[in-house]
Amino acid sequence: MTRGNLIGSNAILSYLRMEYSSYTAIVHPGKGEKPHVGQVRFNIGEQFARLSFFAPAEELDNRPLLALLDHLAWECGNRHALRLIAEIDEDDPCFEAFRQAGFMVYARQRIWKIPASQQDTRNNEDNPWVTLNAASQHALQNLYHVIVPPLVQGAEAMDKRPVHGLGYTQNGELMAFVEVIHGPLGVFLLPVVHPNLRQPALLLEKLINQLPALFGRPVYLAVREYQSWLNSAAESLHGEPSQQKVLMVKHLARQQRVGVTQTLRKVLENHGAEPSAPIIQHSKTKE
Repeated sequence: MTRGNLIGSNAILSYLRMEYSSYTAIVHPGKGEKPHVGQVRFNIGEQFARLSFFAPAEELDNRPLLALLDHLAWECGNRHALRLIAEIDEDDPCFEAFRQAGFMVYARQRIWKIPASQQDTRNNEDNPWVTLNAASQHALQNLYHVIVPPLVQGAEAMDKRPVHGLGYTQNGELMAFVEVIHGPLGVFLLPVVHPNLRQPALLLEKLINQLPALFGRPVYLAVREYQSWLNSAAESLHGEPSQQKVLMVKHLARQQRVGVTQTLRKVLENHGAEPSAPIIQHSKTKE
């Protein structure tokens, strides 16, 4: 979205170089059939990998797609990723194939494209958004755990990596933060906003005004299903909504039981139980 067409020379070169930042795989279904291509990307500091693309989307068969997804997941595990995340349209015919490959839905979202004409850099002196820093991490984690559902936390774990973006404080309390991801074709915003925030549309407009050096690039605002009330704010900014997207995750690390020395249990078992009162035995004799 913000990086343009990933199916090109970059994908081929990453496949040949086997770079750690990305990996591209090709599956040949059979003679005379188009090859299936998929790419995953790794970002420094994240515990998961992202599925960048798979193609050709309109001609993918389930069996080659399953082989492609399994291979990509295996390569992600080799590169120490704990999870593989994918984003597809809710009505995508490949949805069931992803389920069969071990992916599960953890969230839904809609992407709003905010036109570049919405940016107005005038009167930025009183802009309430500030850049997040190391001192903001504790407040950021508190807001994250309050707003974001456990399923999303388990998939993305935003609180376990440094977040680059802007925050908004109200009465000394962090009420919103927005992760900002820059690309050559646009800027992607992922907000986490407290529902008690006042005038969200106005604050989002001020946020867009504060973004540096857009140079006519559009802004993409992700609105998750658990924050659907932000859709009206995005619409007021003349945003264009995308189709509903489903976010899916495949967990690559299996939970293992670890043996723990249970000293206390052994002591209790060896010591036995002592009654607090004497036990009276009744006996019956024959006369």
